[in-house]
Amino acid sequence: MRTAAPRTRVSIVREAGEPSEPRASRGAPRDSLKAVPEAPGAGLTRLHRGVEILLIWSIVGLFIAAQRYLRGPSLQPRLALPWGESLAASLVTAYLWALLTPAVMRVARGLRPRAAGALWAIPLLLAAGAAAALLHLTATNVFWHAFGPPEASGDFSAMFLATLAFGGAARLATFFGIVGVTWGLDDYRTYREKELQASELERELVQTQLEALKLRLHPPFLFNTLSTILPLIRTEPRAAARTVVQLGDILRLALHNDATGLVPLKTELEYIRLYLQIEQTRLQDRLDVHFAISPDVLDSAVPNLILLPLAESAIANGVSVRPGRARIEIRAWPEEGRLRIEVHESAADSAEVPSAVPIDDSFVRKTKMRLELLYPERHRVSISDRLEKGHEVSLRLPLVPAARTPAGAGAA
Repeated sequence: MRTAAPRTRVSIVREAGEPSEPRASRGAPRDSLKAVPEAPGAGLTRLHRGVEILLIWSIVGLFIAAQRYLRGPSLQPRLALPWGESLAASLVTAYLWALLTPAVMRVARGLRPRAAGALWAIPLLLAAGAAAALLHLTATNVFWHAFGPPEASGDFSAMFLATLAFGGAARLATFFGIVGVTWGLDDYRTYREKELQASELERELVQTQLEALKLRLHPPFLFNTLSTILPLIRTEPRAAARTVVQLGDILRLALHNDATGLVPLKTELEYIRLYLQIEQTRLQDRLDVHFAISPDVLDSAVPNLILLPLAESAIANGVSVRPGRARIEIRAWPEEGRLRIEVHESAADSAEVPSAVPIDDSFVRKTKMRLELLYPERHRVSISDRLEKGHEVSLRLPLVPAARTPAGAGAA
């Protein structure tokens, strides 16, 4: 039996009433027949840039007019102009450059040397600069010849040569000034884009690491729970059913929040109560659980499932390695503006764990890695050595109300 290979089709959605293409043209590439439509905001972007260029050159024109008016009588008394004529001459020069600026910027980007050996661009830039200077100079003289005062409408060639002698070098310098500004803006834009890309890659890396850590939290617990349910199905069906319901509640609550989500401490305590109830079913009479939670921290934000590896550490390093009964106590309270959480495991009878038995800190390492991603340099995780009858894991986190903290804010 042969399975059809999956195919990807590209369909074109037509507006109502638009005629379909004739059959004779279907064999030709569509890109050669129909132009790509312009993005909706492209026209507004060009208009915005045009307004920016016009405003910049207006400021330049005002500055040149003020300089010419204030310093002209002392530097060139014969060429001193009243304020109105000085402003008009400067703004005409500036606005003509504003019209040429988009073309000059395109030339600057097209002829920018991309390597140390790209010296061929220098003669082309000089030629483009000379052409832009001559174009601006010609446009200036044509404007004043047509719209200027009668005394400025005399011999066009004499006026052109005089303007070329006095203003040609300045216009060439203006061209290269626009080129330099264009390259500087492009470099800054490239720098900002690289920064944004690096920030986005770092955020995606953190998200990936957190998701990987979250996935690593569940399998050991799931395997232990399933191995608990199997023998209870025949011997204690009610306990097996209760455990299945508790397992479903834990999975539903855990999957409801993403890996970077922050939940109120009281919600996190619901997870851990369900987990410890399942462990009490598995261990039967060998586990006692107690909670000592300050009401002031019930609404504090904590990472989703942050207590699960700590409870797993207490089980693995306590009940699983001691012959008698064990006691797990979970405490939480505010301390010096921070949230303090402790998971303390101890012997409920005289069955102590020998101090020679090492503590498996693999569960706590997961918590350390996760908190380092969520709260860099703003947290503390510590695990004690074997105490007189057990061991203890302690967390110190920022004390932030969950209502004010959106999901994922801890990764910022």
